[in-house]
Amino acid sequence: MVASVSALTSSGQAASYYESAGEYYADGGQSPSEWQGKGAEALGLSGDIDRDQFRDLLDGKVADQQLGTMREGKLEHRPGWDVTLSAPKSVSIMVEVAGDRRLIAAHGAAVKTALAHVEQHMSATRIRDAGTVNREATGNLVVASFQHGTSRAQDPQLHTHNVILNATKGEDGTWRSLEPRAIYQLQKQIGAIYRQELALKVRELGYEIETGKGSTFEIKGVSPEVMAAFSTRSAEIEAALDERGTSRDAATAAEKQVAALDTRQAKVAADPAALVVDWRDTASAAGFGPEARLAMVKEAEAIAASKDHRTTMELQGDSAASHAVAHAADKLGERQSVFSTAALHEEAGRVGLGKVSYAQIGEAIASATKQGELIDRTHIDRRGAEFAGFTTRQNVETEAKMLRIEAEGRGTLSPIASPLAAAKAVASAAAQAERAGLGWNADQRQATEQLLASRNRVTGLQGYAGTAKTTTVLATFAREAEARGMAVTALAPTAAAAMVLGDALGTRGDTVARHMLSPERPSPGQAAAWIVDEASLLSARDTARLFDLAEKQNARVVLVGDVKQLGSVEAGAAFAQLQGAGMETAKLGEIVRQTNTATKDAVLASIEGDAKKALAALDRGGGRIVENADRAERFAAIAEQYAKLDKASRARTLVIEPSREGRDALTADIRDALAKSGALTGPGVTMQSLANKGLTRAEARDPMSYDKGDVVRFTRDYADKGVARGEAYRVESIDPTKSAIALKSEDGREVDWRLRQWGAGNSQTFAPQSLELKTGDSIRFTRNDREAGRINGARGEVTAIDAQARTAEIRNPRGQTQTLNLDAARDQHIAHAYVDTAFAAQGRTADHVMIHADSKATNLVDQKSFYVGISRAKESVAIFTNDRAKLVSAINERAGQVQAAIAQAAMPTPAASKAAGAGLG
Repeated sequence: MVASVSALTSSGQAASYYESAGEYYADGGQSPSEWQGKGAEALGLSGDIDRDQFRDLLDGKVADQQLGTMREGKLEHRPGWDVTLSAPKSVSIMVEVAGDRRLIAAHGAAVKTALAHVEQHMSATRIRDAGTVNREATGNLVVASFQHGTSRAQDPQLHTHNVILNATKGEDGTWRSLEPRAIYQLQKQIGAIYRQELALKVRELGYEIETGKGSTFEIKGVSPEVMAAFSTRSAEIEAALDERGTSRDAATAAEKQVAALDTRQAKVAADPAALVVDWRDTASAAGFGPEARLAMVKEAEAIAASKDHRTTMELQGDSAASHAVAHAADKLGERQSVFSTAALHEEAGRVGLGKVSYAQIGEAIASATKQGELIDRTHIDRRGAEFAGFTTRQNVETEAKMLRIEAEGRGTLSPIASPLAAAKAVASAAAQAERAGLGWNADQRQATEQLLASRNRVTGLQGYAGTAKTTTVLATFAREAEARGMAVTALAPTAAAAMVLGDALGTRGDTVARHMLSPERPSPGQAAAWIVDEASLLSARDTARLFDLAEKQNARVVLVGDVKQLGSVEAGAAFAQLQGAGMETAKLGEIVRQTNTATKDAVLASIEGDAKKALAALDRGGGRIVENADRAERFAAIAEQYAKLDKASRARTLVIEPSREGRDALTADIRDALAKSGALTGPGVTMQSLANKGLTRAEARDPMSYDKGDVVRFTRDYADKGVARGEAYRVESIDPTKSAIALKSEDGREVDWRLRQWGAGNSQTFAPQSLELKTGDSIRFTRNDREAGRINGARGEVTAIDAQARTAEIRNPRGQTQTLNLDAARDQHIAHAYVDTAFAAQGRTADHVMIHADSKATNLVDQKSFYVGISRAKESVAIFTNDRAKLVSAINERAGQVQAAIAQAAMPTPAASKAAGAGLG
């Protein structure tokens, strides 16, 4: 019940395959094939597909042009792509087994809507101009659609193969080859749009639906047992995955595709009438007999014919569309300052599943734009391609507030030290460092003096990874500020980074979020300085709130970070945006972390975004590149090499895999290798660990974001509800219609949680996962727990396990031990600590780094993640990839830049500097 996208290999194969379509529907008056798309209209194509015309188009013969490229005297032209849209199993059963032919037209209409979405948002070509290649949106496709009613396994499966021909008409009237990357990358979106439109039409036909995750649904009344009886292909693929030691839920897209191809049967011609007889016998055996089937159809027909039903659907759709668009914009705007129109359509359709049409969502988007809630912007994807998009009024207001406070704070404070006093302080610190064998460079001296002498409320320290920002500039700044009576607070977006900064500066470390909830107030009249590390990870929203608090408390803020590294998971690129708007920023450009010249050269090349140059530096002695097309073999190689290291060497080695799914799979391989080497001992104990689902504020208000078994913790007390801050409450059941969730505490108390009324904005939700522990395992804590002395991200080693008592003893790097109760929710916030994602690795340092980088990981491997990964290493970097050349191309074209809601040209100009004192020192 998804959209699948596959490239066609040859015109002959394509033509013969699709010519077999649809004879089953001929008697029912349904056309087995049809031309679709504005491109087809431009060519005068409509109605049934002619075999010869279809073959010519597959061969690239379009109008009076021949598309393709001549290589060595031979024409090369890709015929096109097959986008297959398949109906939910219950819909197929109601069509083929119960005989409700109305659903065929509903399916066809939903297919047209999905294809129109593809045509509007994904059709493009590439135009070469003076050596550069630009993407040009075209808005037209030539599509040949072929409808089928059965799967290869001869199960009922209503689906349509949509052959998107490799041709599109440019603005100049010339036909060119299609640029298909958006279609590949957004195939899930195509399937969602199809299902959303079909869900509405199924309801219009009188059926009730049961919704699932990601815009999935089934017709209510068709039991799971009946659907299982007609899911031969699904069972075959599940069995194939099981043989590989995985499952449909855990497998990667590539693993699923391999399993599908391995179990794929040859096409078999079957007598349609005989198939129907067999299907009806199968349905009856599964408890869905003729009377039940007929009753369902008749009831649905009667409901559909009701005027009240039609009126209700129309009224419900209009109001639901506005709500869906508002909710979707809130959710997308929380993670992205600018998002694509196509993504907004998809998310709004998911929220209004079965209630709103694609057209109604479009009208609601237009209305929200007119009212100023949505603001037109050009959305730029990870490879720099431009699409229609929006930002929200809230995002613009947030960024405007942040920029205003910074600009108005320029020149308003007395400097911490006069220029002379600052120079003396730096000279003293540098001399002390030199006596310890650590020299200062000119950048460090200048940056420290600049921050100490600044008169601005907000200043920045921009420094590449490994420029020793903390031990030189920040340590001296903090020491001088405290010597002059200021209260210094060390802050960071994560607890682990805040703890490291606090320890380095000899002061209190806290997360930005906690500081804003309960800021440490200095003594009356005492000046305060807040040093914020890893500032690139701060969202625009949190930065604006922090600035607002600083303004109210008359504190100065020093933002420390690197715009080249990864940004916030929430919307905005505050640190970069502030620098672009003129925030006073001291800069460190000389890297001192790497002890190996070749490794340092690789890091410098990665800063430039030159992956080829970086890999060449690793070849010269900075590390190595290992190529293997098979991911499982790459993971096995990483695991084997890691397990060969002794314990001390493993502690100095960082392993990075960008995706969470990949991290978990690689972790399993590493643990297997460590067990074989004897590093992990004793019988394992399996426990439930709790992983933060990372819900946005909008998702937290959506009942579909929760699953039975999830654990919810609230960040404040709700005494009238019987809810205590920090306690664990398990999700027992979900009622989407009422936005209600039944919770149960560990001591058995029941809580009726109404998401629209209370608590959603002050909650964290965790998903249960299975976790095996053995003696010797490396673990990390995944939630802050101050009472238990645990920091999110802090590491530990399992030193003993009592399987009978269900306890594990953990020793931290400082040698302190604590005992975990493996069945207590409080102690289940742990995970294995062998592999880090790039986000988790940012801020860490290791002698050696092993990086898994698949060129196909479109959303995870880019210039920023590449730079973060290799810059962690002091000595060497080993990169394991599917294809070196493809990895270089992928990194070079994916800058990983994050957009802001306010364009640079529209940023406010700084206010005139206000008079300030002469300085404290």
